[in-house]
Amino acid sequence: SVGCCGSAKSPHGVDLSDQEEKGQETKALIHDEKTKEKEESDDIPCAVKVFGGCSFCVLLLMGIVFFGLKQYLSQQALQKMLYIDDADMMFGNNLTAAELVVKNWYPGCYETDSIDDFTKTCAEPCYSPDLMKKIWEFNKANPGEVVYYPSRTLEGIEQAKLGGWLLPAPRKSKLDTAARPRIVLQHGFTENSNKFRQTVGAYLLRELGYDVLLNNFRDHGYSSRSKAHVYEWGHSYPLDVLGALDYLRSDPAGKLGGKISSKQVGLMGFSKGAFTVLNSFGMDGDVPGAWVDSPPWMPKIVFANGAMKVLEGMGLGFMAGLLVDGAWDTVLSTALSKGIDLQKHLPKDSLLKGPDTKRLIYGVANMGDTTVPISQHTELKGMLDKYPEKYSPGYWVNNGTCKNNDHCIDHLERSDVYKTRLCTFWSKVFELPSGDCAP
Repeated sequence: SVGCCGSAKSPHGVDLSDQEEKGQETKALIHDEKTKEKEESDDIPCAVKVFGGCSFCVLLLMGIVFFGLKQYLSQQALQKMLYIDDADMMFGNNLTAAELVVKNWYPGCYETDSIDDFTKTCAEPCYSPDLMKKIWEFNKANPGEVVYYPSRTLEGIEQAKLGGWLLPAPRKSKLDTAARPRIVLQHGFTENSNKFRQTVGAYLLRELGYDVLLNNFRDHGYSSRSKAHVYEWGHSYPLDVLGALDYLRSDPAGKLGGKISSKQVGLMGFSKGAFTVLNSFGMDGDVPGAWVDSPPWMPKIVFANGAMKVLEGMGLGFMAGLLVDGAWDTVLSTALSKGIDLQKHLPKDSLLKGPDTKRLIYGVANMGDTTVPISQHTELKGMLDKYPEKYSPGYWVNNGTCKNNDHCIDHLERSDVYKTRLCTFWSKVFELPSGDCAP
């Protein structure tokens, strides 16, 4: 209907023109508020708006990168610390003792195939080609042989058939059948009895008149393949060393002059072999002495040190604290799933079991070691010095490299000094005259 003055009204008598004006005023007000908000929004820096709008995306991307790095490092940990590469670790018995010297890998000279491959250019100043020729000629004259024997038994751990090089010291004649002191020499991580560290070490010991057994861990060298077929660290390896020890003590085939007193058989090891020797030394209180060159105190440290190098190479060293523990836990859990406890035997526990007899032990380390950091030697020293009633320790810390190699290298780089120290130590262990130990 139409009201007075011609204004439109609703059926209920409400003036519709007033409603339209109010509606238009409301729309104008809303428009003004939106315009104001837009103007204020335009004043906010672009970077802030982007970050605010995409913060979830950034966090998601960071999570994906972190997860990827964690998976990568965990897989690297399994490949490097747990899974065995058969091509490097296991082989048939097809070398002579002399061939061990020349068909090998050495710092500077790398893969060698004959004695002529050792030149002054590739070897010096770290070591002399003349030294290699001496070792080669010595092994030709005193060849030795590969022998087999069982690991020591322990409930819950698989027994293995072990194989290693039995390398007797030279005898003056065939009538010289008297038993000599004997030493088990144990290789380290990703090595075996045939690698240069063991070849050179055995030569130095035999030159001093000691019979040597270069033992192979299970799944290494001439030893049998285990069911788990992984690096076992503190699980079974101490029993492998003790099996080699039992063989030398008993000499079952009479190759060394027959059974000998336990006090005349010692232990020596490089790197992980030294770590294992520490465990075995603590587990068998009748071992009179042990020589350990650059042993890790904990397996995790070896991995953590290597992982840090990898991450630093990627410019991500700052993330090591977030990634290393998880990757190592993956190694431990994967090993446990195969029935292997990598930390079943650790030196910090095994050495406490040793008797209170002040047994002799000698630790060698390199300040610049980039494989087993010097902190590991400090841990060992702290432990041994804490228990003078159990151990009578000696130490030798060097600082140097051999053709950019800084781990377990002193017996090659400083062979004369190393040999003299070996002589002095083992003479005392076996209660022999030490007058001939002067260089």
